[in-house]
Amino acid sequence: MTLAQDPSQSPLRRTVAAALSSLLVLLMCAPFGAAPRSSRKVKTPNRAQETVVAPRRDGELLVRFRPGVPDIAKDTLLAGQGVRTRKRLQGESGIERVKLPAGRDLGAAALELLLNSQVDFAEPNFLISKTDLQPNDPQFNNQWALRNTGQNGGQYGSDINATAAWQTTTGSPATVIAVIDSGIDFTHPDLTHNQWTNPNPSDSGDLHGWDFVDGNGEIKDEQGHGTAIAGIIAAEGNNSLG
Repeated sequence: MTLAQDPSQSPLRRTVAAALSSLLVLLMCAPFGAAPRSSRKVKTPNRAQETVVAPRRDGELLVRFRPGVPDIAKDTLLAGQGVRTRKRLQGESGIERVKLPAGRDLGAAALELLLNSQVDFAEPNFLISKTDLQPNDPQFNNQWALRNTGQNGGQYGSDINATAAWQTTTGSPATVIAVIDSGIDFTHPDLTHNQWTNPNPSDSGDLHGWDFVDGNGEIKDEQGHGTAIAGIIAAEGNNSLG
């Protein structure tokens, strides 16, 4: 394209006119394309989302006050929430179970209590359930240290929570445990299948371990203590024995 120039125009005007003419040529020659789309996703209005409410006991809160709060202050604070009954749970948690009037919003009540500096803990009394993994060993219920249900007059829950731990793992054959004690009686029915076998035994006969007192590979237990310890660590469970 050729643009005629008026000789009467000033050099500045001629320069500006030339620049605009060049820009016009470029715009006319360039192909038209769609404007680039934004990578951001445009959120569309969602439908009303359903609120999932965790199962809980109707009208109940679990509350714990900070140490040193007098009972009269507790009563006054709880009365403001319309608490009808109040019971301290067993144990040393310091948690109290309180009952609110029917229709009272538990979340709002818990929040109001937490806003008070005298309250350490407050939440609805949620219901928690789990599948109890209990072995079929006939004497398991006597093992109060593994699961204490108050048998023989004991304290409920005073145990190592073995059944809860078994929800995560019940052990692995790949785990090798060395017991340095009086020996192990591997004729015991709960230990016979858990005896370690040395993958690279020497000529001395250390196939399943070593007796450092007698200096041989014959594994036995003349006192019983080592067998008891080995049973605590790695007795076979769920075998309908012991």
